Amino acid sequence: MNRNQLKYFVAAAESRSFTKAAEQFYISQTAITQQIRLLEEALGCPLFDRSTNPISLTDAGRYYIEQIERIMAIEEEMQ
Repeated sequence: MNRNQLKYFVAAAESRSFTKAAEQFYISQTAITQQIRLLEEALGCPLFDRSTNPISLTDAGRYYIEQIERIMAIEEEMQ
């Protein structure tokens, strides 16, 4: 897992769209999807329910985003 994967995950969760997240970072939707899949593989669980439109977070995804937001807040305080 790397920092970009975390940023992509947060962007996709907030926008509820892989396409909109990709546009935010000026990369392809395929690249976002691939990085999020790698993150899910590293964690061993799906973070998004892809059967809904727009996409939605799974229970694991909701928990994970809460943790990421805490970490990001701490990083901002330290800068």
